[in-house]
Amino acid sequence: MASITKRANGQWQVKIRRKGWPARSGTFKSKKLAEDWARTIESEMASGHYVDRTPSQRTTLGDLVELYLREVTDKRPGEGSRIAERSRLERFLRDEKELCSYAVANLTPEHFEAYRDRRLSHTNRSGKPLSAGTIKRELTLLKRVIDYRKRRLGLLVNPVNTEDVTRPAVNDERDVRLSGEEIERLLEACSEARNPWLRPFVELGFETGGRRGSLLGLDWKDVDLAGRKTTFRDVKNSRNPDKVIDHVVPLSPRAIAVLKALPRSVDGRVFPMTPNAFRQAFNRARKKAGLEHFRFHDTRHERVSSLFEAGWSDTAVMTLSGHKDPKSLKRYANLRPDHLADELAKLEKPSSD
Repeated sequence: MASITKRANGQWQVKIRRKGWPARSGTFKSKKLAEDWARTIESEMASGHYVDRTPSQRTTLGDLVELYLREVTDKRPGEGSRIAERSRLERFLRDEKELCSYAVANLTPEHFEAYRDRRLSHTNRSGKPLSAGTIKRELTLLKRVIDYRKRRLGLLVNPVNTEDVTRPAVNDERDVRLSGEEIERLLEACSEARNPWLRPFVELGFETGGRRGSLLGLDWKDVDLAGRKTTFRDVKNSRNPDKVIDHVVPLSPRAIAVLKALPRSVDGRVFPMTPNAFRQAFNRARKKAGLEHFRFHDTRHERVSSLFEAGWSDTAVMTLSGHKDPKSLKRYANLRPDHLADELAKLEKPSSD
């Protein structure tokens, strides 16, 4: 049973002792608040649903973000992931001091809906509105931060759940496909670049479907020309974003020819250039080719789509692309209308004279 006593300073103290549960106490400004709190705690204990929320009342969102940075962000295996995540969380700590001052127990979905709406009104360094994808990623990261200590803090519900905080609608599907002539035009522009690595890099993008980071990090020790395969290290994993994997990719005859023609660099890398050097060279080349809308990541879409058009099964395509989630794979498949028309033509029965 709860005992409620008035203290000398005018506040009301509650003490609850119930068999099978730890003793609880609290101090309140009025007797009514003390009685309401005692009634709630005793009811939860009686139903077996009591959760000690003291840790979440003593921990602020800012404390939780800093803990996550130390224990999760700084231990991620991928350097790019560490840098990007730390940048997002440090910006949050810097710009959202009021929200960070809230005890985690006092956070509600309304707090994060207000945060979402504020961010939607902000602009980036170029003066353009922040993209819906950026804000969606920020909310997902904040959800992970709270999930990391949700049980230990005694939280029954994460206030940033997608069920309670609607994410901005993101249209990030790409349906860019190049014709054979356009691909040749792009590769020709790459050949004319001052960067000698640009054309072979882009060609391997088309042939392997590898991401930019995977190709930039490729070492000769991971290239097996005799075995017709190569290994991309520390590849992001759509099924478990917190972990990276090594992915073995089969090499096409064209990919093997491109690799054989490359000189060996001193540091052992297949492409000894920085991300910025590649970005600048590729941007100049695609502009010269009149294909400024084409991103390097679209070479991955092109490879996946071409394999489906060649009749490969989902399993075979996923083995090459490294996708673990069939839904994610489908976003990369953009079949050409003329290919589908050819397939429809095959269904036509030949007319008899």
